[in-house]
Amino acid sequence: MIVSIALPSSRAHAVLARCALALAAIMAWSAPTHAADAPQTATLDGILDQAAALVPLETVIVARDGQIIAERGYRGHRTTAATNIKSASKLVISALVGIAIEKGVLEGTDQRVASLLAPELPANPDPRLQRLTVGNLLSMQAGLGSTSGQNYGAWVGSRNWVRAALARPFDDEPGGRMIYSTGSTHLLSAILTRQSGRSTLQLARDWLGPQDGFQIAS
Repeated sequence: MIVSIALPSSRAHAVLARCALALAAIMAWSAPTHAADAPQTATLDGILDQAAALVPLETVIVARDGQIIAERGYRGHRTTAATNIKSASKLVISALVGIAIEKGVLEGTDQRVASLLAPELPANPDPRLQRLTVGNLLSMQAGLGSTSGQNYGAWVGSRNWVRAALARPFDDEPGGRMIYSTGSTHLLSAILTRQSGRSTLQLARDWLGPQDGFQIAS
């Protein structure tokens, strides 16, 4: 069974526990101990009614054995509408990097970032940039200071996101501790577009779709 929920990331942490309880209720409902479909449906409808109390919640989709058995939109949101998946887009980029390696667009996870993004390296670059690999970016172990959290505004306000991400001071060695940073994912996106000559949107639509009921919006 698959349960999908959508809610704005800016408020996600505040309701995560309540959403987990709601999902636990749905999963308990879905257990194969129920014999009749009608009582199950009534129970699930009740759970989805209660989920409306989770104010940030936008949509819920419940699928079992590949079939959608329930879906609900809240406060004007629709399960068929496009939405910004925010940090979940990192999973999409990781999948695209894997496909790019399989197709020969990239050599592998040990490929050095400096050679792939040479024109965007900062003046007098830190020597550690020469050790930075595609795999380090994928695992959030670039060592570069994060562009997320309190640093996000300044980063997105910069004129060149790639150069600004590469110019961040090192907080650890490449391959060291995990440092969550949207900049690392953006660097992967830049690498994909430079090596393929196509936008990340074009690659995603070509390599991940089309699938029935699935669309990557612009």
